[in-house]
Amino acid sequence: MKHWKERILQMKFGRVVRRLAIFSVCAVLLGGILSVVLLQPQISQITSAAQQEEQIDAFRGEWSHDWEGWDDAHGITEPALPVKVALLALGVVFCALVAAWWLLVPAWLFQASVRARMNTLVWPLLGLLWSLWGLILFLVIRSLLRQRCAACGTWQRKASFCTACGRSFHVTCPTCGADCSPDDRHCGRCGASLQPAAEAASGREDR
Repeated sequence: MKHWKERILQMKFGRVVRRLAIFSVCAVLLGGILSVVLLQPQISQITSAAQQEEQIDAFRGEWSHDWEGWDDAHGITEPALPVKVALLALGVVFCALVAAWWLLVPAWLFQASVRARMNTLVWPLLGLLWSLWGLILFLVIRSLLRQRCAACGTWQRKASFCTACGRSFHVTCPTCGADCSPDDRHCGRCGASLQPAAEAASGREDR
């Protein structure tokens, strides 16, 4: 169990999502083309039957005559056993893709909850049960209860300084005294430059 937890914590989910997305698109395209090729006889029969039905319906409407027995005259042949096996294999691949996408959400929620110092049992469970809804709820709650340090990337409870690197989360405008973000270049209240204040804050952290 610990081995799997360590593997999840070390996963690069951005890379995994990109590879899985490419594989999913290729699988859907190839699966659709293969299904059309394998079921070509049945598709042709269905198309021909539909055309016959249109002609019969038009003839019935013109002459108001009841043509019995025409509905059973065009049967659809059953696919051969190899075709059924191939379609079953495609279904298994698509089910595996759906399961992979579904399990990716609780795995990411476990990693994110560990890094954000949030409950590592509740959030993966919500992701497993509700998938994207659990993911959206986690992102909303994390944005309300936690903040991410722009310098080291550590998620933590909202405070004035980062608990990992000591960087200040706020910079005071030297002109009007407004509370600004350390990433802001100018004050949002008076427009004054914040570079001197940011450099001073950085110097205090270095010392």
